[in-house]
Amino acid sequence: MMRLSDEKKIMLYGALAVALMVNIPRLSALRADGMLAQVSVFNPLEFAFQFSYNFLFCWLVFIYNMHGQAHFRLRPLQNLALFLVAVIIGASVQRLLFRPLHAHLPQVRKFYRGGYLGRFFISMVIEMLVIRILFLLRETRSRELEAEQAKTRFVKAELSLLKQQLNPHFFFNSLSTLAGIVREDPAKAQRFIGHLSKIFRGLLQHNQSVVTLREELKELEAYTALLKMRFENSIDIAITVPEEYMEWRLPHLSLQPLIENAAKHNKATAATPLYIQVTAQSGQVYVQNNLQPVGFVQEQSGTGLLNLSERYRLLQGVEITINRTDLHFIVVLPLIR
Repeated sequence: MMRLSDEKKIMLYGALAVALMVNIPRLSALRADGMLAQVSVFNPLEFAFQFSYNFLFCWLVFIYNMHGQAHFRLRPLQNLALFLVAVIIGASVQRLLFRPLHAHLPQVRKFYRGGYLGRFFISMVIEMLVIRILFLLRETRSRELEAEQAKTRFVKAELSLLKQQLNPHFFFNSLSTLAGIVREDPAKAQRFIGHLSKIFRGLLQHNQSVVTLREELKELEAYTALLKMRFENSIDIAITVPEEYMEWRLPHLSLQPLIENAAKHNKATAATPLYIQVTAQSGQVYVQNNLQPVGFVQEQSGTGLLNLSERYRLLQGVEITINRTDLHFIVVLPLIR
């Protein structure tokens, strides 16, 4: 994506290139047998003035046509006026300063004006083409910016929707578990409420689309603690992530829905515990659980995975990987450096 500073550099270098290109033929006066040497005399100071004035003209044309315009417009009358004024001033000043060098020419005034007309006309034609290209690049940059903003808004909306989907189901199960714990172990119930408050505080306060793996795992701690209190010995959640990946990033609320899905769609009893593993290697996070599906199909099965996959596609341009075997269900999440 081209920035405004890049646009200014293009205008600067473009003005220099055009001024040099249209003034190079003047150097042919250095050759004694050259065509221009027969009617003109080369002088370094005159060439420097001519080149500098031509560059100034090119720069003014760029600035005038690029400033204050959202779309390309030729502005024929204004550019014609700028062209004629620049030609008259340049030809007159150069003639006054360097007339003795060309005193042998019968019509010095026509010589200067003809040279300026030709050089500045070619300069303006080339610059109009460059300006048209710059406006096309502006429009492309504007469309890309709008697309990026739309993508950001969409991802935030999906994150908000995901939180709304998580809350009712999770809140209902948590309250049911809490009701049973309160009667049996009031102290444990207090710890349960503490973990529950941490989860909802994180959902309410965290509005970023992408977080570090360390932040994601920290929020996950309270959720896994609740699951262990709810299922007791029927569930085992092991998180082993190397420190080197802790500052890598991933979409917010990527891990919690995967662990919730594992707990929701699989049996978890003391006789057949549910094992969930979270590991990281090769720049990816692996969430794996042993496959022991419940005997009925739950509503909205797969919605969370589709939502997560879509957010990954928008934020990173990649898809998550889902592997299902006879024994395990594995979801692979790419990490962002």
